[in-house]
Amino acid sequence: MGSSLVKTSFEAFSLSKCSWSRIAVRLTCLCLVVQMNACDKPMPKTSKPAAPAPPTAPEVKAEGGPFVLRYFSPTTGSLLVAKKPADVPEGSRSQVLVVPNDPTLHGPWLFVSDLTKVDQGQHPTRVVNRYELEKQHEQTQAAKAQVLPESSSGEVILYKTAWCGYCTKAGDYLEAKGVAFQTKDLERDPGARQDMLRRAQEAGFDQSRLQGVPILYIKGRILTGFSRDAIDQALGG
Repeated sequence: MGSSLVKTSFEAFSLSKCSWSRIAVRLTCLCLVVQMNACDKPMPKTSKPAAPAPPTAPEVKAEGGPFVLRYFSPTTGSLLVAKKPADVPEGSRSQVLVVPNDPTLHGPWLFVSDLTKVDQGQHPTRVVNRYELEKQHEQTQAAKAQVLPESSSGEVILYKTAWCGYCTKAGDYLEAKGVAFQTKDLERDPGARQDMLRRAQEAGFDQSRLQGVPILYIKGRILTGFSRDAIDQALGG
């Protein structure tokens, strides 16, 4: 009888062991199915971080503010500093750089103010992306280098800056007329200021009148600002 009890207990234990084994196998299979189903589901898309929005342009008023104003010298072509709009010479007021005192605003953005205009007690100021303008400038220069004849590149020169809207208009007008010309950035091109001053001296042009941008050198003549009539006259028609 004792041996029968032992045998029965052993068989019960074996059955119990087999049952737990089956359960373990089934649980393992269930986990694999769940994992496979999870893998079939598309991963959630991570949104691309949005580009930082342009900062708000400083309010440029008559009394000044937490910034300095930078403008081109009428004699040397270099950038000078002023604290208030009234300190900027009359001929250099149309396009003035506004440099905030806050260093966090010294990134890729430029603030360009027109001190010749007043709207609700402040001068209109626009925000310009320096890197985008420089990139466009480089691309334009590379394209022109491939199509413009070398012999005529020195006859017409546009002295400009990347942030100057009237410089862009002057270049577009020359292109529309089919005029081959060279551009020199007064902020980025080494020797551009010296070249401009030398040509002005050779042309007998009063250097004190070299205020602001654009400055055009056309066939031995110096033109300041953007004027279609003046350009047509200098080109001879």
